[in-house]
Amino acid sequence: MEGNQNINLRSDPSGIQQHFSVINIKMHCCRYWKLSEWELNNLSFPFWRLYYNSLPGAVIMFSDNNYSLQRNQLFLIPPYTSFSTQLKKGPGERLNGSRMTIEDQLPHLKEQGMVDHLFIHFNLGFQADQLKPGIYQLNVDPAIEQLLDKIKQATIKDNSHFGQSTTLILYQLIIQMVNQIPFEQWKNRKFDYRVMKVIDYIDKHLSEKISNESLASVTAMATNSLLRLFKLNTGTSLQQFLQQKRIEKAVMLMHHQQVSIEQVAEDCGFSDRPHFSKVFKRITGISPAAYRRLHASPER
Repeated sequence: MEGNQNINLRSDPSGIQQHFSVINIKMHCCRYWKLSEWELNNLSFPFWRLYYNSLPGAVIMFSDNNYSLQRNQLFLIPPYTSFSTQLKKGPGERLNGSRMTIEDQLPHLKEQGMVDHLFIHFNLGFQADQLKPGIYQLNVDPAIEQLLDKIKQATIKDNSHFGQSTTLILYQLIIQMVNQIPFEQWKNRKFDYRVMKVIDYIDKHLSEKISNESLASVTAMATNSLLRLFKLNTGTSLQQFLQQKRIEKAVMLMHHQQVSIEQVAEDCGFSDRPHFSKVFKRITGISPAAYRRLHASPER
């Protein structure tokens, strides 16, 4: 015991236990496309979007405001922000584009009335995803532009596999840009570290059966005590939160992976497709099949 104490003192001489906000970057996709049409309405998803265009012409619309995408601006859109996009005015929703290749040159795209479009989807973890809905327009300095160029070249070279170097560049870009958002825009709400521990466990075990009792054991709390603490911190019951997180994962899978609805249900911890469809429709307002038809295109 004495030897263990000496080891602990050498590694951290303070006996004060510290708790840190959880920043857990989860990458969902990083794509670089050329678009000829980008007319989409009321987009709202449980993940962040980062948009960057070198060529002007595309517009993001949010709360009666229009934001023009251009070379010196990068846009961050936090989870559950409802917005629309436009490239060419006209009726109906239209999306037409394909992956940028080494043969594509920006002057040629501009002549054809097209734009290049880098988009990155990600999450930061429950606490860091709690940002006021909005469109965050951030300046691109030469250092950021260099990161963007490296990412674009990586996607052109290999759109499927991102090595450690490129992944770290993506993390660097995300952290630097998110850190530019004014502090007052964050929902500065403190969560008990035991609640954050439960949320982290849920995120890592969504495909498994999760009971209130098993979550209470994670924090060494009595079940009823955890339920009260969780509701006090989050404003929702533990099981309602769990179902919401399962559906959020389902939405992400349908956006970013080509898997069947049955497989989505299984990966999100539902016993069968009917149960999954019932919960999905209650939370989103439409069935999983209808959602996939309306929204879950890999080009978006």
